[in-house]
Amino acid sequence: MLGAKFQVRREVIPAHQGLQSQFQTLHLLRGAATGYPDTSGQLKGCMALLRDKWILVSQEQAHSSAWQQQDLATDRTGDYVCQLLEPALTTVPLAADIPSMFQSALHRLGILPFPVPDVFYEAQRRQDNGMKFYLAPVSLSGAVAFSSTIHAVLLKDFPMGSEMVQAGQFDQLVCDIMQLLDRYARQLNLKRKRNEGEVSLTLNAKRPDLCVLVRSALLFKGEDKSEEGQIDQAVAELKQKMRRWSYSYHGQVEFLLCYAMAGGWVRICMLRRDDPDSCHVLSGDHSIYDMRGRLELVRIAILLYRILAIQQTQLPSDAVPLASVLEFSSGTKITVMEDYVIKRVDIEKQPLLVDRLAELQELYKATRASEHLISSDEGPHIHKKYTVILFPYGEQLGPGYLSFRIQSLAKLQAAIRCILLALRDLHAAEFAHTDIRWPNVIECSNETFCLIDLETAVVLGCKWSVRLHGPHRVGWRNNTLTRGRYTAASDLGLVGQLLTEPGLPPLGEFGSRFAEELMAKSLSLQQALNHLWLQS
Repeated sequence: MLGAKFQVRREVIPAHQGLQSQFQTLHLLRGAATGYPDTSGQLKGCMALLRDKWILVSQEQAHSSAWQQQDLATDRTGDYVCQLLEPALTTVPLAADIPSMFQSALHRLGILPFPVPDVFYEAQRRQDNGMKFYLAPVSLSGAVAFSSTIHAVLLKDFPMGSEMVQAGQFDQLVCDIMQLLDRYARQLNLKRKRNEGEVSLTLNAKRPDLCVLVRSALLFKGEDKSEEGQIDQAVAELKQKMRRWSYSYHGQVEFLLCYAMAGGWVRICMLRRDDPDSCHVLSGDHSIYDMRGRLELVRIAILLYRILAIQQTQLPSDAVPLASVLEFSSGTKITVMEDYVIKRVDIEKQPLLVDRLAELQELYKATRASEHLISSDEGPHIHKKYTVILFPYGEQLGPGYLSFRIQSLAKLQAAIRCILLALRDLHAAEFAHTDIRWPNVIECSNETFCLIDLETAVVLGCKWSVRLHGPHRVGWRNNTLTRGRYTAASDLGLVGQLLTEPGLPPLGEFGSRFAEELMAKSLSLQQALNHLWLQS
């Protein structure tokens, strides 16, 4: 038996096929409800409403299709897009100026109204006269392609659902508009990426995550939640995710625009590089289930595009593309993400990692707070492959890059100082590195360097065993081991060898003497840090 009450949720008009299906379903229900006067009356009302919408959408689609076929050759979307993006930004705005920019730019003349098919415009204006300030008949501007995209955006049926469903809805709304702009303006090479299986470093959870890539670099991203009341949680996760900025990846980018979405409500925010604990709100909360909410998000998409177009000039020219995989003959694969890397090692090629897993887990835990060692919040684990998530991300100083990255004596001194500070933290944890070469050093900022590849580390002072530790490392000298043991002085000797690498700036008298003293193992770590060459 059918109940006597029905709840009809107010939604954006669905597609033609959906209306037809709903009309047919209610027609069947009406037949089943014969003998129940109250129910039948409600069904008649629903049927009449859906019938009118179905007829309207059918007429609109027929009119729109005929108009677009007639005038597609004279489509003026290109001219319209140029007008939308004027005036072009000539310099990257400061982070402090972005909030006021959102307030003023979203209300400037020229953005609204948006062109839509003429029949759709008339129907919306009759229902809500205020829509004439948001929409205009496409016959006025001739922007057929833009009109078609806006029309599709406004008519999309967005059902409630999981985080993944919600995230896809934002893609279809805002990102579709930005890609339409880019098709005509050609200022960016926008790509969308959804990290469905991304493992969060800070939250230890998998979640969908929209990334908008410009020149293969992340410049816009979002967090999605399924429940309406979780939007503040989405904002909090944005802050946690971007707590670590990479100079090598983000270059001079001062801020990152982003969105938080929960239960269909969208909030645009900004993360600042110099204020990682704050997330600045740039817009009100707009619903994707409301016509005006969608139109506000379209306006926001246009402003986002203008900002990203100029912000890309701050990206480094030689950054490794997001999600690219670097493969090495040792069986190691490095996947580069926006602020971390995922290191995977084939244990068939490096079987010693299986026996040393517990020791390496202890090492990563003990050195997690070091600013000059590669770090991992969770440490390594083995599931088919040895895997560890590492941060920060930086540029290697291996062959072909060393002379390019280190062109001044001051930068070389900064690099050596950082390496010595890394060894101080490592030795304090009772471990030694054993493989200190330039390819195992990364540049994280202009004067900050990190020592990487902790998988080569051993217990400080241990007696070297090929069975436990593998063969001697590349570049070891005859005096690297002391009576068969690897000591703190062994690491310092390798630091001295770094300074003899060809292509580095001239060391001068004090620098050459410093390198000789390190290789001769005549300096302690503290003496090395206090050496006159590093102080000059």
